[in-house]
Amino acid sequence: MEYIYRNIENIPVDIEYPDDFENTVTNTLCKPIIYNRFKKVAHCPKFGETFDYVDTMKKGDLVPYRGENRVTMPHTCHPVICGQTYVWMFYRDETIYFVVAYASWIYNGEEVADMRDVTQIYIEQIVCISREEQFMYAYQGAYRGGWTRCQDGSIHLIDKGYVYNLVNQEQLQDTFLKYMDIHVRYADYMIKEAAVCAKYPQVEFIKKAGLEEIIERKVVKLPSYIGPNWRAKSIPKFLGITHQDIEKLKSWGMFDVDNIATYKILASQGKVKKHHIGLVKSEFQTSELYENRKKENFVRLATYFGKQKKRMKEDSNYINHSVKWMYKDYLKQLQELGYPLNDYYRYPKNLTEAHDRVSEEYLAMKDKIRKEADKKRQSKFEKEFLPRLEKMCWRDSKYLIRPLRNRKEFNDEGRNNHNCVASYYERATDGGTSIFVLRKVGAEEESFATVEVDLKTMELKQCYGKGNRLPEEGVKEWAEKWLVRMMKKLKRADKATMKGAA
Repeated sequence: MEYIYRNIENIPVDIEYPDDFENTVTNTLCKPIIYNRFKKVAHCPKFGETFDYVDTMKKGDLVPYRGENRVTMPHTCHPVICGQTYVWMFYRDETIYFVVAYASWIYNGEEVADMRDVTQIYIEQIVCISREEQFMYAYQGAYRGGWTRCQDGSIHLIDKGYVYNLVNQEQLQDTFLKYMDIHVRYADYMIKEAAVCAKYPQVEFIKKAGLEEIIERKVVKLPSYIGPNWRAKSIPKFLGITHQDIEKLKSWGMFDVDNIATYKILASQGKVKKHHIGLVKSEFQTSELYENRKKENFVRLATYFGKQKKRMKEDSNYINHSVKWMYKDYLKQLQELGYPLNDYYRYPKNLTEAHDRVSEEYLAMKDKIRKEADKKRQSKFEKEFLPRLEKMCWRDSKYLIRPLRNRKEFNDEGRNNHNCVASYYERATDGGTSIFVLRKVGAEEESFATVEVDLKTMELKQCYGKGNRLPEEGVKEWAEKWLVRMMKKLKRADKATMKGAA
């Protein structure tokens, strides 16, 4: 068995390897038995043994070998790649070193009887954790400079599939983190937690207080919404509440991350009673409370929601309607309409009626704004772009083609031809594209095909019939010939205009 170590040139740390490391890799790296059914020979790369082929051996079989069930693969299936990430640690000079390495074995189709059992071990990361600093080195590849020290806070495990963690709890007990009760089950979490514990010694009393969830959220970079003081040396100062507050929450059975966060937010708005927390949490996520903590009185708002729910039970149209989201929509519309957000408007007696009334006014305002914008847009279109498009109108004995001229025509074409051309109105009237309708002669009012042209490149971009299907045979070819004809016509017109201007 041969092991080749990679990425060790100019390595920044003198690595210590676990006892019997190579044997561990051999026993845990799932190398299949490779067989050649023509030459009646098979090879086990785990034990480095070649043996006579068994006729019953087939691809993917589990066969007993040396007391183990081993997967089999034919020599024609190559490359066969087996890889696994390993993590281990060593402790030196008051510094914990976590080493991340990737072991790889590859079969590339060589003769089974002549197989070399070579496992390559790539050292990829070294995480360095002391009381003073926490950082990692990562191998970036020879062409990118090899080993690089990453910035603080970037500690993470390079993801290469399953990770075999060789670290055990006893090893951590022999370090300066021995009282931190670090979890070793998942390597990535273990390394990040060790970094947090080293950086913030306060973790010890935080865990003992039953607030490990705060540590977990810190490790995985999720907010706790408590705003803890990580340099504090007591639980009250860490949480930003008094000792009396802590005792109160404990007596309520609410001394956990979400309830503490809720309590802090509500306490900033007034006196907090036990039922307030449950009332508010029944309506709002902790993230909502935190994001809107300076805008809303949550106890009053949750109480208001409760009253509106009771009222709406009498109205079958709103039994399944969310009061919360209706209220949000109502406030948004009030703001856009310019209403003052005093108590009279903020807490209407009947939210359903108030929302319907404001929505009607809001839609009328939006419709007015849209019509005014369309009027300006249409005027600009008719002045700057439509005259040129009108020059491209054409008809023969079979078809005619003309531009769409206004929003109604865009909407009608989209509805009648079952396509999304109505959504092109803004872009077309801004000169971003040009939309034409192609009709059969004798059926000029019936939608037949919709055509999009890029006038800058004179390219036929789209030509589709109803439902965005390909049009009848010959229609696209007709449109392409029309476009060539129009290109020549517009060039002659442009030359005449330039000559007249001169």
